[in-house]
Amino acid sequence: MRTHAQDGRPRRARGLVPVIQLLALVAAPVAGAQSASQGATLFTQRCATCHTVGEGDRVGPDLHGVMERRDEAWVTRFITSPGAVIDEGDPVANALLKQFNGIRMPDQQLAPEELGALYAFFRDCAKKGPGGCKPSPAAKMGTDATSEEVARGRRLFEGTEALAKGGPACFGCHDVRGLGVAGGGTLGPNLTFAFARMGERGMRPLLAKLDTPMMAALYAKAPLEEEEQYALKAYLADVSRDGSKPRTDRDFFYLGLVGMLAVLGFMGVAFNAHTKRGQP
Repeated sequence: MRTHAQDGRPRRARGLVPVIQLLALVAAPVAGAQSASQGATLFTQRCATCHTVGEGDRVGPDLHGVMERRDEAWVTRFITSPGAVIDEGDPVANALLKQFNGIRMPDQQLAPEELGALYAFFRDCAKKGPGGCKPSPAAKMGTDATSEEVARGRRLFEGTEALAKGGPACFGCHDVRGLGVAGGGTLGPNLTFAFARMGERGMRPLLAKLDTPMMAALYAKAPLEEEEQYALKAYLADVSRDGSKPRTDRDFFYLGLVGMLAVLGFMGVAFNAHTKRGQP
């Protein structure tokens, strides 16, 4: 006959309860870390254009410590419908509107689990301190680059500055607008508008992984360092700014001109040599 505890549950089943609770406690930090990591990715994709976490104000406020400064319900209302919160006369929302020159944040369509991951990221950053969630160099926005960073990206692209791990320069396979007289290679696509087409979301993982069939073979043992990824992204963002179509005949014209001059020079040398041999 099975014995029961006073609460009616078998003793064996009751003995499993502490084990289940222990497993839940062990799994909780792992789940929290995964959620914060997902929130970090979401922040980079959806928020980093206008906000930072611990690096100061941008278009909007620095969000470091936002979950400690504001009630979570208020943060949720403001993220999902900031215009409505402002128009209701909320004093905090209107103070932020005034502080940031009347720029209104657009509504963000985020699922509850996405909001939860974002909040986990904010709280994790608050625990780490102001510099704890500083993004990697590659995570910075390409459009925020300085002229020096853009110039370095061009040098890396055209090969006048070597890549740290010995990978080949991009111009061997790709061309962009204004790259020298003869331009770059044609084995890969022209990258003049690559950043405009792909944006931050597409360009960042492409430079980090370099996993297309051709690039995987070339860079498997020579990946780009994060600073190199950013410099190249900054350069491609810069050349994308001009929306006019690149000239497709430029390379052929200059190559033909250079070739013609070389032939004429050779003919002149040969003629002078022949003339000298014919002299007494």
